[in-house]
Amino acid sequence: MTQNIAATNDRPQTPWKIVLIKIQPKMTPDLSPYREIIHSLAPLVNHAEFNKAFKRRTQNIASDLSFLIKMEVKRLAKPCIRSIDLRTKVNDECRLFNYQGIPHYLHVNGIFEFEKLVKRYGEYTFGVYEGVINFSEEEKRRMDLVKTQSVVVQDTELQIPDDKFVTPCQELLNFPIRKEERLNYVVAIEVFFTDNTSAHASTLDISVHGLKIRFKDPEALEKISVAAPIHVVFRGLDRSTGIARDSIEYQILGVSGRNAKTCVHLLRPNTSPNEQFTDFVLELIKLQKRRYKVNLDNVEMALSSKVYEQSFANTIPGLPVFIEKTEEGKLHAAYASTNSCSKRILDYWLDENHHQMLGYLLNENRLRQLTSDSAAYPQTTVYCFHHIADDKIYFYSASTEELLEQPKLAETFLSYGARRVSWRVYHLAYSDVNPSDAYVPSSVPDGINRDIDKLNKRLSPRLQGRLKSLTGMLTVTDITNSNAQEVYQRRKLDKSNIRLLKYFGHARNKPPKPVETYRHKQKELRRQTRYILRTPVIVKTNNGAIHGFTEDFSVSGLRLELDQEFHQRMNSKVQISFPKLQEITQNFELKNVQYRVKHINTDKQVLHLQAVSDDETGVAEQFFSQLISNNTDKLQALEQEERLPGMGIALRNLHGKSSPQACIYVEKQQNGFMPAMATINQMRASWLKFLHHNANLVSFNLSWLYQDDMQSTAFIRQSIKMMSLDPKPITSEIYVSFDPKQKRKDNQVYAKWQYQLSTHRAKRAFVKAATESGQFFAFSVTFNKALRPDMERLEQELLYLSQHAIHKATYFEERMWDIAATIFLTDITQEVLYRYRLPQQDAVD
Repeated sequence: MTQNIAATNDRPQTPWKIVLIKIQPKMTPDLSPYREIIHSLAPLVNHAEFNKAFKRRTQNIASDLSFLIKMEVKRLAKPCIRSIDLRTKVNDECRLFNYQGIPHYLHVNGIFEFEKLVKRYGEYTFGVYEGVINFSEEEKRRMDLVKTQSVVVQDTELQIPDDKFVTPCQELLNFPIRKEERLNYVVAIEVFFTDNTSAHASTLDISVHGLKIRFKDPEALEKISVAAPIHVVFRGLDRSTGIARDSIEYQILGVSGRNAKTCVHLLRPNTSPNEQFTDFVLELIKLQKRRYKVNLDNVEMALSSKVYEQSFANTIPGLPVFIEKTEEGKLHAAYASTNSCSKRILDYWLDENHHQMLGYLLNENRLRQLTSDSAAYPQTTVYCFHHIADDKIYFYSASTEELLEQPKLAETFLSYGARRVSWRVYHLAYSDVNPSDAYVPSSVPDGINRDIDKLNKRLSPRLQGRLKSLTGMLTVTDITNSNAQEVYQRRKLDKSNIRLLKYFGHARNKPPKPVETYRHKQKELRRQTRYILRTPVIVKTNNGAIHGFTEDFSVSGLRLELDQEFHQRMNSKVQISFPKLQEITQNFELKNVQYRVKHINTDKQVLHLQAVSDDETGVAEQFFSQLISNNTDKLQALEQEERLPGMGIALRNLHGKSSPQACIYVEKQQNGFMPAMATINQMRASWLKFLHHNANLVSFNLSWLYQDDMQSTAFIRQSIKMMSLDPKPITSEIYVSFDPKQKRKDNQVYAKWQYQLSTHRAKRAFVKAATESGQFFAFSVTFNKALRPDMERLEQELLYLSQHAIHKATYFEERMWDIAATIFLTDITQEVLYRYRLPQQDAVD
């Protein structure tokens, strides 16, 4: 009823009813179905290729949802200053953890999750903040679930059954290559054999030239002969296709599977073209790939291998050196493939003029001895030191075999050399290489896009010409150990023989041929071009001033080489002065310019700095910007191109397929730092058989590495935690007694870390007892913190996989980020026996 708002004052007023109408706000669409896309894109926001990646991932999503996803992605990538406090959210003890001046209270697992996310995002963002909170809530939910089930919960890191240490093992870069897309497609067929008989079967998948089938009657497999021709009629196709009655010729490639799941693989030979059938299959794949799904088996196998190859190549402590044979039959070290860890080996062999002298270590006599060694696993140990006189460096080295030939000098060499700071011990392992292994295309066939075609491009003729003369590879690993050095120091030192050590010296007037080095090339994460500039700097720290030089610079960044070790933490601030640059300008004040430390190398003498965005640093950035613009013809951009394009990745591929190095990839799991995968290239070595004990050929039994896991001082756990504070590699030794004749599996292996045998006498007694009771093995174990993944090598395959199965692409991305550390095993059995003057044991291949 309508009220008369013009009523007179004397008329009784009807009281007004105030009705509150609740206006429902428009609900924001639920973005949870796109959680995987959001969390994979958020770390890329500040990268140059973000828009390109975003467009690819959201091309099939409505524009309004795509906009909301982009807003959420950018929100997660924004810097965060909130403090995380888990003291009321988790049951474990929390400790104060400062990051860039922001205090957080986190438990141990929270610290590792925080560091993993910061490494992924590049800085502390809302994505990191929310990720740690969600991680702690999920962890608490799992623990509460266990309690409700009345299960007694103890320290999960101490309750790990042995089978947790049986780790899958695979070869690096070993995956099938496909030239065509293969569609999962089932249709009835009839197969005709050469004896005019036939059998009914069905297809499993199909490509233009390939077919995988399964017979309905397994007895038909008796007629299968590899390389034999057969004919296939596609009975299940509609007659309108025009090929339902055609007989298509195939050739039998092979058989896989067992019993009822046996599959036969067929290839359509080029000698029998059928354009109508080819056009039919091409159209079928084009129209039906979304419905029937493309077969992705080989893409998954490739990504599984490449994810771990990336960590392997970036953290391996060994230096792969490739051996070339000249037309005259001479051998020499030609190329080396380096990373930040193995670069130290190259640096050791620099003379006073910074000339590379690695050829002294890998001289022709040693190369011939290793290449002609009939053993299944050719290896040797070389002991080195250098002497400085008149500002000149004199190198000395001797292999175990060379010392055995000179027993009188051997004692003096080992005792005298081990007393010097420059003492080094190197393990050399030889392996054959096949130059054709340098070509590793993507697992995705040509024709998908231009980027894939570029990845699949064959090596250039010039590059193939340089590679064809390679005959082998030496893996040089620094196995220097302070405890072992003490043992050698105790050997008798006959001072009268010191002058005779020139027998093991390397003549300065006969320098070796330099080794051409190629650094592992990773995607350039910087958004500014770097230029080479060497100018003196003074670094003002909390403890005083350190002098050094710039190595390269950009508008907002610097890389410095210091004269002394730098002892401040990552992300701390320093003040930089540029005395020489100040002389050329009066418009800018280049004194005490503030920078933030973004990276410190393992020797703590190379710093990567980023300008702090305040007024003072703005002046310095203006100076460097003007310096670049005024000297474009004089400044040399930091070389991104190799001397021979493609050589770096070719050597990396050869290394991955030929390396004798065993590597274990560790992830942070609920029950501690556990091995997730191991990689090794199969070879005949007794220590490799030991790694497979009580497992199979595709698994390693690593329980002996975790034999101290029940203790609070568990070495693996403590080492990985230590690397979270200081990323410098950690190296130790482990000694193993292996007696496969023992009936009880628990009694077959007995292992001790170096720290568990506190004296040299205890170590020698353990080694002696092991050799007498069964087999003895010793390993130099190197722990390295996993580096930030480089997505460039995997980007196209991940993109292709995400288009057909995004959950699988997300799985492999998570595998990359979940690797916390790598553990490298180097066999030093023979060196340890020689160290303690015990008989060499025969290798059981």
